[in-house]
Amino acid sequence: MTMTTPRPPHAHNIRVFVGSDPRIGGNPAPVWLDADALSTAQMQEYTRRSGHESVFVLKPATPAHALRMRYFVPNHEMEMCGHATVGALWLLHRRGEWDGSPIAIETLSGTVTGRRVDGTVQISQPRAVVEEVRQRALVEEIARCLGIDAASVVGPVLNAATSRVKTLVRLPDTTRLHGLRVDFARVESLCERLGSTGLYPYALSDGEGEVCTVSARQFPKSSGYPEDAATGIAAAALAWGLRHLGLVGTDALTVTVRQGEAMGSPSAIHVGLPSEAMAQEGCRVGGECCEEPPEDLRLDVLCPPEAARASPSGTYATFSKAGGLWHSSGVVGRENGEVIAGPLRGPDDVERGQRAAVAAVAALLRAAREELGSLSRVARAVALNGYLQTGSDFAEHAKVMDAASDLLRHVFPEAPLPARTTVGVASLPRGGAAEVSLTLEVRD
Repeated sequence: MTMTTPRPPHAHNIRVFVGSDPRIGGNPAPVWLDADALSTAQMQEYTRRSGHESVFVLKPATPAHALRMRYFVPNHEMEMCGHATVGALWLLHRRGEWDGSPIAIETLSGTVTGRRVDGTVQISQPRAVVEEVRQRALVEEIARCLGIDAASVVGPVLNAATSRVKTLVRLPDTTRLHGLRVDFARVESLCERLGSTGLYPYALSDGEGEVCTVSARQFPKSSGYPEDAATGIAAAALAWGLRHLGLVGTDALTVTVRQGEAMGSPSAIHVGLPSEAMAQEGCRVGGECCEEPPEDLRLDVLCPPEAARASPSGTYATFSKAGGLWHSSGVVGRENGEVIAGPLRGPDDVERGQRAAVAAVAALLRAAREELGSLSRVARAVALNGYLQTGSDFAEHAKVMDAASDLLRHVFPEAPLPARTTVGVASLPRGGAAEVSLTLEVRD
């Protein structure tokens, strides 16, 4: 088996701040409960494999707290993550391990309190520190990075922070917001000069009377992915920024931030601002949550989500469907967009063949998930066929394909293993080391 990283002990993928369609909306937040036995390196590796900001729930270090939480993005540890905190508390309440009453959580950014109000989890954030970005050269560079003219920036650009600094850039309308063409290669160095952890362009929602709904997008500085579908900390900073600009009143109100629309993952983050007279009490950030099917999470944890999805490169379909059986075409294994090349000649090539076979199976499963909406609809893998480009003396065919079988066993742990055929061939499309096809039994 090729899985060099141990399987996570128990992970739940919670979609946080879901909008009107929880099947596609919200921001995924993998949650690991009872994570005290995990090392920092393991937490970082599990997060890297999930591809999403993740939270690990631990016992508190002080009696003043009920829980301790650690947060990671694929590239590094974070002091605080709003949507992951909301997701973890939602999961604990759903499991009957938290009754919804006020709870103190220990984080690297300080104490965060959570509570459940009217069926929604809310967490605390302090009043934001808001400063205007006055250097014209930086504003012009922000515009270039976002792919717009500097004249399209409305009013002052703000750096605002409750837990982390976000750069708030107002645009004239949601059409221009969702049409941004961002130069992602420039984001990190630009954020360094701004003293910010992400660019957060926004636009007042069309057709609104009193401003209480805003659309926004976040492009993080160095998280390991280019855009966030929902960010509670950034939404909190934005709500305070709107008050700083006089776009919301001084009375208590709720600002709804719509995010993820341009990504096809519409989200809704609700920020409860206090009255200006009570502003030192801070704000509350909350929203709706749902749990993603475990099969989808297991695939993303075991195989990086940036791995290729199978798509036809000729005149054929990825799947041919007959009743409840989906028969796939063959797919060669790829890494980082490049075919994992053959031939396999001896024992030293087994690991390369295993990587190719696993990558091909993962690509087919992602293609199935895209059509089905979730791998929870897959009852089992009925058949697995492997074609390996090998030398005449290669004898490790079974060992190579065992890695592909192991991936299916981990993604669908309750299902029986599929029947399997493995053959060695002289050549494969694009010089690949392994080509794989699957037959899946799909539930209605």
